Amino acid sequence: MAKQDDLENRLRRNNARLVGILEKVEGTNPTEFFEKSVKEQLGSETLTPLFAIDRAHRVPTHPLPPGAPPRPVLMKVLHYRERDIILRKARDLPEISINGHKVSFFPDYSMEVQKRRVRFLDIKRRLRGLNVSYSMIYLAKLRVAALGRSALSQLMIGWVIQ
Repeated sequence: MAKQDDLENRLRRNNARLVGILEKVEGTNPTEFFEKSVKEQLGSETLTPLFAIDRAHRVPTHPLPPGAPPRPVLMKVLHYRERDIILRKARDLPEISINGHKVSFFPDYSMEVQKRRVRFLDIKRRLRGLNVSYSMIYLAKLRVAALGRSALSQLMIGWVIQ
């Protein structure tokens, strides 16, 4: 199972997941739409001249009920380095919007890795509340910046209470 999950994540290495784009905004050619939108929002000077999106599509699912959030978009970038540049730049910008709607960029991982990373949501929320910088490391590890003694004790007390 571990080998299968590793293989699946390697196949997703060039993928980025976009969340928050309304349904059918991309029209009939989503690849061209997202390539153009990413260049506009992140700045074409940020990306190399080799930047290209191989394909883009919505996550396949059953028909959504009215009022449901839009399905995420999967974008396969031709070179994984470009995907890393896109994710880094998107993280550094205060807000990215496409057609007036806030969009978030994420790496695309297998369901197993996503489940493992979800376990850290509460801890990450608490770290943000304490203004402590952190990062997630692949597979599912949390790296926390060095804490002072008082901040660390506050954090530990909060974990013990819950």
